[in-house]
Amino acid sequence: MLLNLQHVVRPPRSAGPAPHPTLLLLHGLGADENDLIELAGELDPGLFVVSARAPFRYVIGYAWYSLESIGEVEPKTFATGFARLSQFVDALPAAYPVDPRRFFTLGFSQGAVMASALLLTRPSVVAGSILLSGYLPDNLRLNVDAAGLVGRPVFLGHGAQDPLISVDLARKMRDYLVRAGVDLTYREYAIVHTIGPEELSDLAAWLGNRMH
Repeated sequence: MLLNLQHVVRPPRSAGPAPHPTLLLLHGLGADENDLIELAGELDPGLFVVSARAPFRYVIGYAWYSLESIGEVEPKTFATGFARLSQFVDALPAAYPVDPRRFFTLGFSQGAVMASALLLTRPSVVAGSILLSGYLPDNLRLNVDAAGLVGRPVFLGHGAQDPLISVDLARKMRDYLVRAGVDLTYREYAIVHTIGPEELSDLAAWLGNRMH
C-alpha cells in the first residue's frame, strides 16, 4: 500500500534494533506536517517519529475535516479524512521500520479528534494515545470497539484557560474514557490552546514509560 498522506519523519536519535517504537503526530486545524515535528527532539531518542499532513486545504494550512462548530464535525469530510488516516496507519509498517506493537499517536486539537477516533474504533492498532486540547464530537457516530478499549493507555491533556476548545469538553472526554475502562492519565494545565512545557514533560515521561 502506498502512503496516501504527505508527511515528514524523524528517525530515532539513539536507535535500537528495527523495527522501532513509533509515534504518529496529527496536527491541528490550519497547520501542516511541520507543525509538531520538532517535538521529536523532546521525546525519547529511541522513537521513530512520523508527522502527517491532513488531506483538506484550509484558509491557511490544512484540515482533517470541515469544522461545523466546536464540538461537532461535518460527517462526510470527517469520514474521508478518517479513512485516509486509517489507510496511512495501515501502510506505515511496510514503508518504514515501524513496530506495529509499539505504535503510538499524538494528536493536537483536530488531530486529537482523529487520534480519538482511531483509538475508539481500532484500539488494537495503537499501543497508546496522547490526546491534547481536543474533544469527542457530539455528532460523531463511530463503531466503537468497547472490548478493545479496556486497559488501553491514554494521556489526555488540556489547557484550563483554552479559549477555543473549552476545558469542559476535555472533562467530558475524560468521563467518557473512564467509563470505557481505558488506562487514563488526565492532566489540566494553566495554558491556553497550545502545548506547554509542563505538559510536554509529562507526556514525554508517560510515553517513555510505555514504549519499551
